[in-house]
Amino acid sequence: MNREPIHILRQAKKGLSILVILAIICEFIFFPTLANFYGCLMTLISYSIFSYFLKEKYIRYNPFAFCMYLSMFMYRFLPLIATLAEGKPITYGFERPYDTFMYEIILFSISSLAFYLACKKTTKNNLITNSLYQIKFFEISPAIIWSLGLIGLAIRLYNFGAGDVEYGDVGGKFLSGLNYLMYAPLILIFPKLINIKYSNKKYIWFYTTLIFFINIASNSRQSIITPIGIIILLAILYIVSNNYKLTEFLSPLKIFFLVVFSISLISFLSMISTAMLFTRGIRADVSRLELFQETIEVMQNPELMDRLAEAAEDKRGSLISYQEGWTEDYVDNFMLARYANMRITDQTLYYAEQKGYGNRQMQILLWESLVATLPTPILRYLNIKLDKGKMQFSRGDFLYGSGFGGYRVTSHVGDGLATFSYWYFLIQFVVFFIVFKLLNTFVIIRKNQIIYAPYALMNIFIFLGMFRNAIGITADITFIIRGFLQGIVTYLILFYFVKIILKVLIPKDSTYSH
Repeated sequence: MNREPIHILRQAKKGLSILVILAIICEFIFFPTLANFYGCLMTLISYSIFSYFLKEKYIRYNPFAFCMYLSMFMYRFLPLIATLAEGKPITYGFERPYDTFMYEIILFSISSLAFYLACKKTTKNNLITNSLYQIKFFEISPAIIWSLGLIGLAIRLYNFGAGDVEYGDVGGKFLSGLNYLMYAPLILIFPKLINIKYSNKKYIWFYTTLIFFINIASNSRQSIITPIGIIILLAILYIVSNNYKLTEFLSPLKIFFLVVFSISLISFLSMISTAMLFTRGIRADVSRLELFQETIEVMQNPELMDRLAEAAEDKRGSLISYQEGWTEDYVDNFMLARYANMRITDQTLYYAEQKGYGNRQMQILLWESLVATLPTPILRYLNIKLDKGKMQFSRGDFLYGSGFGGYRVTSHVGDGLATFSYWYFLIQFVVFFIVFKLLNTFVIIRKNQIIYAPYALMNIFIFLGMFRNAIGITADITFIIRGFLQGIVTYLILFYFVKIILKVLIPKDSTYSH
């Protein structure tokens, strides 16, 4: 496909290029050190590689793999921008800056190669994709979408009352894995993505507002930005897949109001985040409704909010070393911190050196973690004795040295080197290649038409978060051996259940998108 990049992508490349140059110049002026120079070099190399893939064909034909790749780029690009915006150097708090930047460049390079090889044949369907098409995985209708959304909303509300899911609770784990269904109706904001017509969008916006406030009650900052993230990613896919210029999709007046709304929304989300952190201590002791009311009351108390802001500022001013304890202090903005906290890489490399690269205990823990992903009934059938109840800690906890809980995150690089030594990079390359390939099965080409799986569109924001500081390569392997298949099977079970019920209730409802 030898087409010139569409206008919006040319604008994006131009804007990012200017931003990179200005950021590097500012870093040299305000924080002129050799370590910061290496940080700028990492940013420049990462952007240079990413700009090659910022093309229409990758976004149109490989949108879900591209979302994961985008998060990989953001992790290397945003630290320079975010720290500068807060008056900090890119190496803020770092103790292993040269190792951190070198290993991140290597990992991003092999990730980019894996993405390239996995997405090389953009118009050819594979066996998995064709099989999914045969079992109606790409089929959908507005009635089914709304039904799935309401099921997801009911599950979300049920989980509020049920509390945290414990190990061995098969039913609870099954239901908690279906929360994404509540976002299904958001697809109807851009119905052309699933090749259907739908005009009653006022109901969708009402529904979106409803789930936004329900997510506030969850006391999860990730949850409150999820519907926003889904809409933004779907909008980008819609604009690119239809070859729209930004000015064709949005008038100058709408762009102005969108900018004003975005600024107001970011301020509002920051307030919610502050209030949520304050009320998190009572989350386990009160109902979700009481937690929501308490969060709103905190937000409406300007004196308390000012004190919380001052306390957060004082805490940020006291930078501690890794010897003093675990710290995630790097970027203040909670949304940026999820995709730009490279200090976690620096910190986990420090602890990886303490553990020793290729640590046998880390390898055993990885194996036990992967075995633990199998459902308890299967473990019993295979006569595998593994007490999941004792695994109440994360790989970050173990790497840190506590192993007593806290669920600390870890970076891919720090965790990988601690587990596999330098073989990690080859292993991670293979794993990323498989993950990208699997994500590409959610797109099929039929009669020169691109068809996106509704299931994947519902989960598009989850794909953006598949490369973040969490549990490292364990998450990628878990997706391969369980997450991919489990997601498809559970979705299809509900899809066919809803389809049968709708045929009984509405016999004439037989119009589908494909």
